[in-house]
Amino acid sequence: MQITYLGHAGFCVETSQSIVVMDPWMSPTGAFDSAWFQFPCNHHLAALVQEKLQDTAKHRYLYISHEHKDHFDLPFLNSLPARDFTLIVPHYRRPAIRELLADYQCNGLIACHDGQEIPIAGGSVTLYLNDSELDRDSAILLTADGHSFLNMNDCKIHDRLPEIRQNAGDIDAFACQFSGALWHPTCYEYSKETYQRISRKKMMSKFEATAKAIEAVEPRMFLPSAGPAAFLDPLLSHLNFEEVNIFPRAPRFLSYLDKRLRRSHQAEIPDIMPGDVVDVATASLVHLAPDRVNEDNYESYMRAYIARYEGFFRARRYVDAPGRSDLVLKRLQEELERKLDAFTLRERIDRILYVGLLDRPRELLRVDFRSGWVDPVDTFDEKDNYYSMSAPSWEIERVLDGRLSWEDFSLTLRMRLSREPDVYQTLVHGFLIMESEDLNHFCARLLDLEASTERFIVEAQGCRYSVNRFCPHQGADLAQGWIEEDRYLVCARHRWRFDLLEGGRADTSSHTIEAIGLEDS
Repeated sequence: MQITYLGHAGFCVETSQSIVVMDPWMSPTGAFDSAWFQFPCNHHLAALVQEKLQDTAKHRYLYISHEHKDHFDLPFLNSLPARDFTLIVPHYRRPAIRELLADYQCNGLIACHDGQEIPIAGGSVTLYLNDSELDRDSAILLTADGHSFLNMNDCKIHDRLPEIRQNAGDIDAFACQFSGALWHPTCYEYSKETYQRISRKKMMSKFEATAKAIEAVEPRMFLPSAGPAAFLDPLLSHLNFEEVNIFPRAPRFLSYLDKRLRRSHQAEIPDIMPGDVVDVATASLVHLAPDRVNEDNYESYMRAYIARYEGFFRARRYVDAPGRSDLVLKRLQEELERKLDAFTLRERIDRILYVGLLDRPRELLRVDFRSGWVDPVDTFDEKDNYYSMSAPSWEIERVLDGRLSWEDFSLTLRMRLSREPDVYQTLVHGFLIMESEDLNHFCARLLDLEASTERFIVEAQGCRYSVNRFCPHQGADLAQGWIEEDRYLVCARHRWRFDLLEGGRADTSSHTIEAIGLEDS
Protein backbone atom coordinates (compact mmCIF):
# COMPACT_ATOMS: atom_id res chain seq x y z
CA MET A 1 0.00 0.00 0.00
CA GLN A 2 1.26 3.44 -0.99
CA ILE A 3 -0.27 6.78 0.03
CA THR A 4 0.27 9.97 -1.94
CA TYR A 5 -0.51 13.10 0.06
CA LEU A 6 -2.65 15.44 -2.08
CA GLY A 7 -2.63 18.36 0.34
CA HIS A 8 -5.03 19.46 3.09
CA ALA A 9 -7.11 16.32 3.87
CA GLY A 10 -6.58 14.66 0.49
CA PHE A 11 -4.91 11.29 -0.10
CA CYS A 12 -4.53 8.86 -3.00
CA VAL A 13 -4.14 5.31 -1.69
CA GLU A 14 -2.87 2.63 -4.09
CA THR A 15 -3.13 -1.08 -3.30
CA SER A 16 -2.37 -4.11 -5.47
CA GLN A 17 -5.86 -4.01 -6.99
CA SER A 18 -7.42 -0.64 -6.16
CA ILE A 19 -6.94 3.11 -6.10
CA VAL A 20 -8.91 5.10 -3.52
CA VAL A 21 -8.81 8.89 -3.77
CA MET A 22 -9.93 10.64 -0.59
CA ASP A 23 -11.25 14.22 -0.35
CA PRO A 24 -9.34 15.76 -3.27
CA TRP A 25 -9.57 19.56 -2.83
CA MET A 26 -7.82 20.90 -5.92
CA SER A 27 -9.84 23.85 -7.27
CA PRO A 28 -7.79 27.02 -7.79
CA THR A 29 -10.74 29.15 -6.63
CA GLY A 30 -10.53 27.76 -3.10
CA ALA A 31 -13.49 26.99 -0.83
CA PHE A 32 -16.13 28.81 1.21
CA ASP A 33 -16.64 31.58 -1.30
CA SER A 34 -12.87 31.77 -1.88
CA ALA A 35 -12.13 32.41 1.78
CA TRP A 36 -9.90 29.32 2.12
CA PHE A 37 -7.15 28.13 -0.22
CA GLN A 38 -4.94 25.08 -0.09
CA PHE A 39 -1.75 25.32 1.96
CA PRO A 40 0.72 24.56 0.59
CA CYS A 41 -0.68 25.13 -2.90
CA ASN A 42 -1.54 21.77 -4.51
CA HIS A 43 -3.18 22.79 -7.79
CA HIS A 44 -0.44 21.10 -9.81
CA LEU A 45 -1.54 17.71 -8.44
CA ALA A 46 -4.93 17.84 -10.16
CA ALA A 47 -3.38 16.19 -13.22
CA LEU A 48 -1.99 13.39 -11.03
CA VAL A 49 -5.44 12.69 -9.55
CA GLN A 50 -6.96 12.61 -13.03
CA GLU A 51 -4.25 10.19 -14.16
CA LYS A 52 -4.80 7.86 -11.18
CA LEU A 53 -8.57 7.82 -11.72
CA GLN A 54 -7.99 6.75 -15.33
CA ASP A 55 -5.70 3.81 -14.45
CA THR A 56 -7.72 0.97 -15.99
CA ALA A 57 -5.33 -1.63 -14.55
CA LYS A 58 -6.98 -1.12 -11.15
CA HIS A 59 -10.43 -0.60 -9.66
CA ARG A 60 -10.95 3.04 -8.77
CA TYR A 61 -12.93 4.68 -5.97
CA LEU A 62 -13.39 8.27 -4.87
CA TYR A 63 -14.40 8.96 -1.26
CA ILE A 64 -15.99 12.21 -0.04
CA SER A 65 -16.07 12.53 3.76
CA HIS A 66 -18.59 15.35 4.24
CA GLU A 67 -20.18 18.50 2.81
CA HIS A 68 -17.50 21.09 3.63
CA LYS A 69 -16.11 22.46 0.40
CA ASP A 70 -12.48 21.90 1.40
CA HIS A 71 -13.37 18.19 1.22
CA PHE A 72 -16.27 18.07 -1.23
CA ASP A 73 -14.81 19.92 -4.22
CA LEU A 74 -17.67 19.61 -6.70
CA PRO A 75 -16.11 21.93 -9.34
CA PHE A 76 -13.06 19.64 -9.45
CA LEU A 77 -15.23 16.51 -9.61
CA ASN A 78 -17.16 18.03 -12.49
CA SER A 79 -13.90 18.81 -14.31
CA LEU A 80 -12.77 15.18 -14.42
CA PRO A 81 -12.80 14.08 -18.08
CA ALA A 82 -13.11 10.36 -17.33
CA ARG A 83 -15.30 8.98 -14.58
CA ASP A 84 -14.79 5.24 -14.66
CA PHE A 85 -14.76 5.11 -10.87
CA THR A 86 -17.18 4.50 -7.99
CA LEU A 87 -18.11 7.20 -5.50
CA ILE A 88 -18.17 6.35 -1.80
CA VAL A 89 -20.03 8.79 0.45
CA PRO A 90 -21.47 8.68 3.99
CA HIS A 91 -25.23 8.24 4.40
CA TYR A 92 -26.16 11.21 6.58
CA ARG A 93 -29.68 12.07 7.63
CA ARG A 94 -29.35 15.27 5.63
CA PRO A 95 -29.14 14.15 1.99
CA ALA A 96 -27.20 17.13 0.60
CA ILE A 97 -24.20 15.17 -0.70
CA ARG A 98 -26.34 12.42 -2.19
CA GLU A 99 -28.62 14.94 -3.89
CA LEU A 100 -25.74 16.95 -5.35
CA LEU A 101 -24.20 13.77 -6.77
CA ALA A 102 -27.47 12.11 -7.85
CA ASP A 103 -26.88 12.91 -11.52
CA TYR A 104 -23.11 12.55 -11.46
CA GLN A 105 -22.07 10.29 -14.31
CA CYS A 106 -19.70 7.63 -12.96
CA ASN A 107 -19.69 3.89 -12.24
CA GLY A 108 -22.07 4.31 -9.32
CA LEU A 109 -22.47 5.73 -5.85
CA ILE A 110 -22.26 3.80 -2.58
CA ALA A 111 -23.82 5.58 0.42
CA CYS A 112 -22.41 3.99 3.59
CA HIS A 113 -24.00 3.94 7.01
CA ASP A 114 -22.03 4.24 10.23
CA GLY A 115 -19.75 1.26 10.76
CA GLN A 116 -20.71 -0.31 7.44
CA GLU A 117 -17.93 -2.31 5.79
CA ILE A 118 -17.87 -2.13 2.00
CA PRO A 119 -15.82 -4.65 -0.01
CA ILE A 120 -13.55 -3.21 -2.68
CA ALA A 121 -11.19 -5.02 -5.03
CA GLY A 122 -8.55 -6.66 -2.86
CA GLY A 123 -9.78 -5.24 0.45
CA SER A 124 -12.48 -3.23 2.16
CA VAL A 125 -13.42 0.21 3.45
CA THR A 126 -15.41 1.03 6.58
CA LEU A 127 -16.91 4.44 7.30
CA TYR A 128 -17.46 5.88 10.77
CA LEU A 129 -19.99 8.70 10.86
CA ASN A 130 -20.52 11.63 13.20
CA ASP A 131 -24.04 12.75 12.30
CA SER A 132 -24.89 15.02 15.21
CA GLU A 133 -26.67 17.85 13.33
CA LEU A 134 -24.12 20.50 14.35
CA ASP A 135 -21.44 18.23 12.91
CA ARG A 136 -21.65 15.96 9.87
CA ASP A 137 -18.41 14.19 9.12
CA SER A 138 -16.93 10.78 8.54
CA ALA A 139 -13.70 8.83 8.87
CA ILE A 140 -12.60 5.98 6.63
CA LEU A 141 -10.68 2.79 7.38
CA LEU A 142 -9.09 1.19 4.30
CA THR A 143 -7.75 -2.34 4.62
CA ALA A 144 -5.89 -4.13 1.81
CA ASP A 145 -2.75 -6.19 1.18
CA GLY A 146 -2.36 -6.93 4.88
CA HIS A 147 -2.17 -3.22 5.78
CA SER A 148 -4.59 -0.57 7.01
CA PHE A 149 -5.02 3.21 6.83
CA LEU A 150 -7.39 5.07 9.16
CA ASN A 151 -8.07 8.57 7.83
CA MET A 152 -10.03 10.54 10.43
CA ASN A 153 -9.51 13.89 8.63
CA ASP A 154 -11.45 16.34 10.86
CA CYS A 155 -14.16 13.92 12.01
CA LYS A 156 -14.85 14.25 15.73
CA ILE A 157 -14.94 10.57 16.75
CA HIS A 158 -12.15 10.72 19.32
CA ASP A 159 -14.38 9.02 21.89
CA ARG A 160 -14.87 6.04 19.55
CA LEU A 161 -11.22 5.41 18.71
CA PRO A 162 -10.57 2.74 21.39
CA GLU A 163 -13.50 0.69 20.06
CA ILE A 164 -12.41 1.18 16.43
CA ARG A 165 -8.87 0.13 17.31
CA GLN A 166 -10.12 -2.96 19.14
CA ASN A 167 -12.32 -4.04 16.23
CA ALA A 168 -9.90 -3.16 13.43
CA GLY A 169 -6.73 -4.57 14.94
CA ASP A 170 -3.34 -3.03 14.19
CA ILE A 171 -3.45 0.27 12.26
CA ASP A 172 -0.44 0.95 10.06
CA ALA A 173 -1.11 4.57 9.06
CA PHE A 174 -3.33 7.15 10.75
CA ALA A 175 -4.25 10.66 9.60
CA CYS A 176 -6.00 13.30 11.68
CA GLN A 177 -6.64 17.06 11.77
CA PHE A 178 -4.42 19.17 14.01
CA SER A 179 -5.56 22.72 13.15
CA GLY A 180 -8.69 24.69 13.95
CA ALA A 181 -11.57 25.63 11.65
CA LEU A 182 -13.92 27.85 13.66
CA TRP A 183 -15.17 31.40 13.84
CA HIS A 184 -14.35 31.47 17.55
CA PRO A 185 -12.27 33.34 18.51
CA THR A 186 -11.21 34.31 14.96
CA CYS A 187 -14.21 36.55 14.26
CA TYR A 188 -14.99 37.75 17.79
CA GLU A 189 -14.47 41.27 19.08
CA TYR A 190 -11.72 40.56 21.61
CA SER A 191 -8.68 42.48 22.77
CA LYS A 192 -5.40 41.16 21.39
CA GLU A 193 -4.53 39.64 24.77
CA THR A 194 -7.88 37.83 25.11
CA TYR A 195 -7.77 36.68 21.47
CA GLN A 196 -4.32 35.17 21.92
CA ARG A 197 -5.20 33.59 25.26
CA ILE A 198 -8.28 31.84 23.85
CA SER A 199 -6.45 30.87 20.66
CA ARG A 200 -3.50 29.41 22.55
CA LYS A 201 -5.81 27.44 24.83
CA LYS A 202 -7.75 26.03 21.87
CA MET A 203 -4.59 25.23 19.94
CA MET A 204 -3.03 23.34 22.84
CA SER A 205 -6.30 21.53 23.53
CA LYS A 206 -6.42 20.43 19.88
CA PHE A 207 -2.80 19.27 20.02
CA GLU A 208 -3.47 17.25 23.17
CA ALA A 209 -6.62 15.67 21.72
CA THR A 210 -4.65 14.62 18.64
CA ALA A 211 -1.86 13.20 20.79
CA LYS A 212 -4.41 11.16 22.73
CA ALA A 213 -5.91 9.97 19.44
CA ILE A 214 -2.49 8.70 18.37
CA GLU A 215 -2.12 6.91 21.70
CA ALA A 216 -5.58 5.33 21.27
CA VAL A 217 -4.93 4.15 17.70
CA GLU A 218 -1.27 3.16 18.19
CA PRO A 219 -0.35 3.45 14.49
CA ARG A 220 3.05 2.68 13.06
CA MET A 221 2.88 5.99 11.22
CA PHE A 222 0.94 9.22 11.78
CA LEU A 223 0.25 11.63 8.90
CA PRO A 224 -0.69 15.16 10.03
CA SER A 225 -3.40 16.45 7.70
CA ALA A 226 -6.35 18.85 7.38
CA GLY A 227 -4.00 21.57 8.53
CA PRO A 228 -4.44 25.32 8.20
CA ALA A 229 -5.75 26.89 5.03
CA ALA A 230 -4.15 29.81 3.24
CA PHE A 231 -6.15 33.04 3.43
CA LEU A 232 -5.55 35.03 0.25
CA ASP A 233 -8.48 37.47 0.39
CA PRO A 234 -7.21 40.91 1.54
CA LEU A 235 -10.02 40.85 4.14
CA LEU A 236 -8.51 37.72 5.71
CA SER A 237 -4.82 37.65 4.77
CA HIS A 238 -3.74 38.96 8.19
CA LEU A 239 -4.64 35.52 9.61
CA ASN A 240 -1.64 34.01 7.82
CA PHE A 241 0.80 36.10 9.84
CA GLU A 242 -0.70 36.28 13.33
CA GLU A 243 1.65 35.20 16.06
CA VAL A 244 -1.03 33.12 17.79
CA ASN A 245 -4.35 31.88 16.39
CA ILE A 246 -6.25 28.60 15.95
CA PHE A 247 -4.51 27.85 12.63
CA PRO A 248 -1.07 26.54 13.66
CA ARG A 249 1.22 25.14 11.01
CA ALA A 250 2.62 21.63 11.02
CA PRO A 251 6.12 22.39 12.43
CA ARG A 252 4.64 23.79 15.64
CA PHE A 253 2.38 20.77 16.01
CA LEU A 254 5.20 18.32 15.28
CA SER A 255 7.37 20.00 17.89
CA TYR A 256 4.59 19.47 20.43
CA LEU A 257 4.20 15.82 19.47
CA ASP A 258 7.94 15.21 19.68
CA LYS A 259 7.90 16.19 23.35
CA ARG A 260 4.46 14.83 24.20
CA LEU A 261 4.85 11.35 22.67
CA ARG A 262 8.57 10.83 23.11
CA ARG A 263 8.14 8.25 25.84
CA SER A 264 4.63 6.91 25.25
CA HIS A 265 4.61 6.14 21.54
CA GLN A 266 7.15 5.71 18.79
CA ALA A 267 5.08 6.29 15.64
CA GLU A 268 6.84 7.69 12.59
CA ILE A 269 5.54 11.24 12.12
CA PRO A 270 6.87 12.96 8.98
CA ASP A 271 6.29 16.58 7.96
CA ILE A 272 4.53 15.75 4.70
CA MET A 273 4.05 18.05 1.72
CA PRO A 274 1.60 17.70 -1.20
CA GLY A 275 3.13 15.17 -3.59
CA ASP A 276 4.99 13.15 -0.94
CA VAL A 277 4.50 9.38 -1.21
CA VAL A 278 4.40 7.07 1.82
CA ASP A 279 5.16 3.35 1.72
CA VAL A 280 2.93 1.84 4.40
CA ALA A 281 4.80 -1.46 4.66
CA THR A 282 8.01 0.29 5.71
CA ALA A 283 6.37 3.34 7.35
CA SER A 284 8.65 5.61 5.34
CA LEU A 285 8.58 8.34 2.71
CA VAL A 286 9.62 6.98 -0.68
CA HIS A 287 9.17 10.19 -2.65
CA LEU A 288 9.60 13.77 -1.53
CA ALA A 289 7.95 16.63 -3.40
CA PRO A 290 10.72 18.98 -4.55
CA ASP A 291 9.01 22.25 -3.51
CA ARG A 292 8.75 22.42 0.28
CA VAL A 293 7.50 25.11 2.61
CA ASN A 294 9.20 25.51 5.98
CA GLU A 295 9.30 28.13 8.70
CA ASP A 296 12.28 29.85 7.08
CA ASN A 297 10.58 30.49 3.75
CA TYR A 298 6.95 30.64 4.96
CA GLU A 299 6.48 34.41 4.88
CA SER A 300 7.98 34.88 1.41
CA TYR A 301 5.96 31.91 0.15
CA MET A 302 2.71 33.36 1.50
CA ARG A 303 3.42 36.88 0.21
CA ALA A 304 3.96 35.46 -3.28
CA TYR A 305 0.83 33.27 -3.00
CA ILE A 306 -1.28 36.27 -1.98
CA ALA A 307 0.20 38.38 -4.80
CA ARG A 308 -0.82 35.77 -7.40
CA TYR A 309 -4.45 36.28 -6.40
CA GLU A 310 -4.55 40.07 -6.25
CA GLY A 311 -6.26 40.28 -9.64
CA PHE A 312 -8.70 37.52 -8.72
CA PHE A 313 -9.96 39.37 -5.66
CA ARG A 314 -9.90 42.73 -7.43
CA ALA A 315 -12.32 41.30 -9.99
CA ARG A 316 -14.61 40.04 -7.20
CA ARG A 317 -15.06 43.44 -5.59
CA TYR A 318 -18.65 44.05 -4.71
CA VAL A 319 -20.45 47.13 -6.03
CA ASP A 320 -23.59 48.01 -4.07
CA ALA A 321 -26.39 49.08 -6.41
CA PRO A 322 -28.84 51.64 -4.98
CA GLY A 323 -31.31 49.94 -2.67
CA ARG A 324 -29.61 46.56 -2.92
CA SER A 325 -28.53 46.31 0.71
CA ASP A 326 -32.02 47.46 1.78
CA LEU A 327 -33.42 44.44 -0.02
CA VAL A 328 -30.79 42.14 1.53
CA LEU A 329 -31.74 43.32 5.02
CA LYS A 330 -35.43 42.72 4.31
CA ARG A 331 -34.74 39.25 2.92
CA LEU A 332 -32.54 38.47 5.91
CA GLN A 333 -35.38 39.40 8.25
CA GLU A 334 -37.68 37.00 6.41
CA GLU A 335 -35.10 34.21 6.58
CA LEU A 336 -34.59 34.69 10.33
CA GLU A 337 -38.36 34.59 10.81
CA ARG A 338 -38.51 31.29 8.91
CA LYS A 339 -35.80 29.92 11.17
CA LEU A 340 -37.65 31.01 14.29
CA ASP A 341 -40.83 29.32 13.09
CA ALA A 342 -38.93 26.03 12.74
CA PHE A 343 -37.07 26.35 16.04
CA THR A 344 -39.02 24.32 18.59
CA LEU A 345 -36.66 25.09 21.51
CA ARG A 346 -36.43 28.85 20.91
CA GLU A 347 -38.24 29.69 24.16
CA ARG A 348 -35.31 28.26 26.10
CA ILE A 349 -33.03 31.05 24.88
CA ASP A 350 -32.98 34.04 27.20
CA ARG A 351 -30.57 36.03 25.04
CA ILE A 352 -31.31 38.60 22.40
CA LEU A 353 -29.59 38.08 19.04
CA TYR A 354 -28.65 41.10 16.94
CA VAL A 355 -27.87 40.49 13.26
CA GLY A 356 -26.68 43.22 10.91
CA LEU A 357 -24.74 44.16 7.79
CA LEU A 358 -21.23 45.51 8.16
CA ASP A 359 -21.86 48.06 5.41
CA ARG A 360 -25.04 49.32 7.17
CA PRO A 361 -23.86 49.55 10.80
CA ARG A 362 -26.81 51.68 11.99
CA GLU A 363 -29.45 49.15 11.00
CA LEU A 364 -29.86 45.88 12.90
CA LEU A 365 -32.33 43.06 13.25
CA ARG A 366 -33.27 42.19 16.83
CA VAL A 367 -34.18 38.51 17.27
CA ASP A 368 -36.20 37.82 20.41
CA PHE A 369 -36.35 34.04 20.68
CA ARG A 370 -38.97 33.88 23.39
CA SER A 371 -41.44 36.21 21.73
CA GLY A 372 -40.67 34.86 18.25
CA TRP A 373 -40.22 38.36 16.80
CA VAL A 374 -37.57 39.76 14.46
CA ASP A 375 -37.65 43.58 14.49
CA PRO A 376 -35.50 46.28 12.85
CA VAL A 377 -33.65 48.49 15.36
CA ASP A 378 -30.99 51.16 15.00
CA THR A 379 -28.85 50.08 17.95
CA PHE A 380 -28.60 47.36 20.55
CA ASP A 381 -28.88 47.64 24.28
CA GLU A 382 -25.51 46.64 25.71
CA LYS A 383 -27.26 45.83 28.98
CA ASP A 384 -29.02 42.99 27.22
CA ASN A 385 -27.93 39.40 27.58
CA TYR A 386 -26.99 39.21 23.89
CA TYR A 387 -25.23 37.67 20.91
CA SER A 388 -24.44 39.81 17.88
CA MET A 389 -23.29 39.01 14.35
CA SER A 390 -22.61 41.29 11.41
CA ALA A 391 -21.38 40.38 7.93
CA PRO A 392 -20.96 42.09 4.53
CA SER A 393 -24.28 42.45 2.72
CA TRP A 394 -22.85 40.75 -0.38
CA GLU A 395 -21.91 37.66 1.64
CA ILE A 396 -25.33 37.48 3.29
CA GLU A 397 -26.90 37.86 -0.16
CA ARG A 398 -25.04 34.76 -1.37
CA VAL A 399 -26.51 32.78 1.52
CA LEU A 400 -30.02 34.05 0.78
CA ASP A 401 -29.55 33.17 -2.90
CA GLY A 402 -28.61 29.59 -1.97
CA ARG A 403 -25.02 29.92 -3.21
CA LEU A 404 -23.74 29.30 0.32
CA SER A 405 -25.25 27.28 3.15
CA TRP A 406 -25.35 28.93 6.57
CA GLU A 407 -22.63 26.54 7.71
CA ASP A 408 -20.42 27.38 4.73
CA PHE A 409 -21.05 31.05 5.47
CA SER A 410 -19.76 30.57 9.03
CA LEU A 411 -16.51 29.22 7.60
CA THR A 412 -15.91 32.21 5.33
CA LEU A 413 -14.75 34.04 8.50
CA ARG A 414 -15.96 37.31 6.96
CA MET A 415 -18.17 38.27 9.89
CA ARG A 416 -17.80 39.92 13.26
CA LEU A 417 -19.35 38.52 16.43
CA SER A 418 -19.65 39.37 20.09
CA ARG A 419 -21.58 38.09 23.08
CA GLU A 420 -22.26 39.25 26.60
CA PRO A 421 -21.70 37.38 28.79
CA ASP A 422 -18.95 35.63 26.84
CA VAL A 423 -20.51 32.19 27.24
CA TYR A 424 -21.26 29.73 24.44
CA GLN A 425 -24.86 28.58 23.96
CA THR A 426 -25.45 25.52 21.78
CA LEU A 427 -28.97 26.60 20.78
CA VAL A 428 -27.87 30.04 19.57
CA HIS A 429 -24.96 28.54 17.65
CA GLY A 430 -27.28 26.00 16.02
CA PHE A 431 -29.73 28.73 15.04
CA LEU A 432 -26.97 30.74 13.38
CA ILE A 433 -25.28 28.02 11.33
CA MET A 434 -28.10 25.62 10.41
CA GLU A 435 -30.66 25.61 7.66
CA SER A 436 -34.26 26.12 8.78
CA GLU A 437 -35.25 22.60 7.66
CA ASP A 438 -32.63 21.06 9.99
CA LEU A 439 -33.52 22.92 13.18
CA ASN A 440 -36.28 20.55 14.31
CA HIS A 441 -33.96 17.53 14.00
CA PHE A 442 -31.31 19.46 15.93
CA CYS A 443 -33.76 20.24 18.74
CA ALA A 444 -35.01 16.64 18.85
CA ARG A 445 -31.45 15.37 19.25
CA LEU A 446 -30.79 17.74 22.15
CA LEU A 447 -33.96 16.51 23.85
CA ASP A 448 -32.81 12.91 23.39
CA LEU A 449 -29.50 13.75 25.06
CA GLU A 450 -31.32 15.36 27.98
CA ALA A 451 -33.53 12.29 28.36
CA SER A 452 -30.55 9.95 28.74
CA THR A 453 -30.16 8.72 32.33
CA GLU A 454 -26.92 6.78 31.85
CA ARG A 455 -24.17 7.84 34.23
CA PHE A 456 -20.66 6.71 35.16
CA ILE A 457 -18.09 7.43 37.86
CA VAL A 458 -14.90 9.47 37.60
CA GLU A 459 -12.34 10.47 40.21
CA ALA A 460 -10.64 13.79 40.94
CA GLN A 461 -8.71 15.00 43.99
CA GLY A 462 -9.26 11.61 45.59
CA CYS A 463 -13.06 11.91 45.38
CA ARG A 464 -15.47 9.98 43.20
CA TYR A 465 -18.21 11.70 41.19
CA SER A 466 -21.25 10.32 39.40
CA VAL A 467 -21.76 12.23 36.13
CA ASN A 468 -23.90 12.06 33.01
CA ARG A 469 -22.21 9.79 30.51
CA PHE A 470 -22.97 11.75 27.34
CA CYS A 471 -21.78 15.28 26.62
CA PRO A 472 -24.67 17.80 26.47
CA HIS A 473 -22.99 19.51 23.51
CA GLN A 474 -23.19 16.79 20.85
CA GLY A 475 -23.52 13.51 22.68
CA ALA A 476 -19.91 12.29 22.84
CA ASP A 477 -19.16 9.49 25.29
CA LEU A 478 -17.56 11.20 28.26
CA ALA A 479 -16.29 7.83 29.52
CA GLN A 480 -13.59 8.25 26.83
CA GLY A 481 -12.60 11.67 28.19
CA TRP A 482 -9.83 12.52 30.64
CA ILE A 483 -9.20 14.55 33.79
CA GLU A 484 -7.23 17.82 33.67
CA GLU A 485 -5.92 19.82 36.62
CA ASP A 486 -7.40 17.16 38.90
CA ARG A 487 -10.87 18.72 38.60
CA TYR A 488 -12.03 19.02 34.95
CA LEU A 489 -13.53 16.14 32.97
CA VAL A 490 -12.63 16.81 29.32
CA CYS A 491 -14.78 15.61 26.42
CA ALA A 492 -12.62 13.78 23.88
CA ARG A 493 -14.63 15.02 20.90
CA HIS A 494 -14.64 18.82 21.21
CA ARG A 495 -12.56 19.22 24.41
CA TRP A 496 -15.34 20.79 26.48
CA ARG A 497 -14.27 20.89 30.14
CA PHE A 498 -16.68 20.18 33.00
CA ASP A 499 -15.71 21.30 36.50
CA LEU A 500 -16.36 18.41 38.89
CA LEU A 501 -15.84 20.69 41.90
CA GLU A 502 -18.64 22.98 40.66
CA GLY A 503 -21.28 20.34 40.05
CA GLY A 504 -20.04 19.45 36.57
CA ARG A 505 -20.61 22.90 35.06
CA ALA A 506 -18.87 23.58 31.73
CA ASP A 507 -16.21 26.26 31.99
CA THR A 508 -17.25 28.06 28.78
CA SER A 509 -21.00 27.47 28.57
CA SER A 510 -24.10 27.08 30.70
CA HIS A 511 -24.21 23.28 30.27
CA THR A 512 -23.62 20.78 33.06
CA ILE A 513 -23.05 17.04 33.44
CA GLU A 514 -24.64 17.07 36.91
CA ALA A 515 -21.66 15.85 38.90
CA ILE A 516 -22.62 14.36 42.26
CA GLY A 517 -19.94 13.64 44.86
CA LEU A 518 -20.01 10.12 46.29
CA GLU A 519 -18.93 9.10 49.78
CA ASP A 520 -16.15 6.51 49.93
CA SER A 521 -17.58 3.05 50.58
